[in-house]
Amino acid sequence: MGIAVEGFHSAPENISFYGAQMDKEFGGGAGVFLSANIWKSLSANTGINYRFITYDEFDKNVGYPVGYPTLDGYIYKQNYLTVPVNLRGSFFKNWMFVEPGIELTWIMDNGDKKPKNEMLWKIGAGSKIGKLNYSLNYLWGTKEQSDILNPGPDFRVIVYKSRMLQLKVTYPLWSKCK
Repeated sequence: MGIAVEGFHSAPENISFYGAQMDKEFGGGAGVFLSANIWKSLSANTGINYRFITYDEFDKNVGYPVGYPTLDGYIYKQNYLTVPVNLRGSFFKNWMFVEPGIELTWIMDNGDKKPKNEMLWKIGAGSKIGKLNYSLNYLWGTKEQSDILNPGPDFRVIVYKSRMLQLKVTYPLWSKCK
């Protein structure tokens, strides 16, 4: 068992031409993880994490006539609860590792109507310094997500697929963790 922190750069794949287009943004998160050795240098990891991101940059008039109300000053927040499930293959006396897996995510409701779940695929590689593990991961979703921005007569819709580059740092609280 250990603790994990992450920083990530989200670059959603915008699907709809007529909706608001989300720009790239940075976010972060923290959580706990469990690790179990399966065989020699292969382990399975899982845990629970909280992830937060705020999008405040949109391509505001895509598909709308000039002079149509924009999303200036609009902020779109996402709070995630994630459960990562990974396999870790270690090499060079456990100094380097690769870590493919999935993340089951739930986008928690902030009072707006949001998609409730998503599965992200993950591939990453990392190393360690002492007990501190760090990895660089790429995560992508295959399910289209959508939400209504600025409800009311001037509403906008976003439709996207999640894409992110993640830097994750973990530290075991007990020495049996890898």
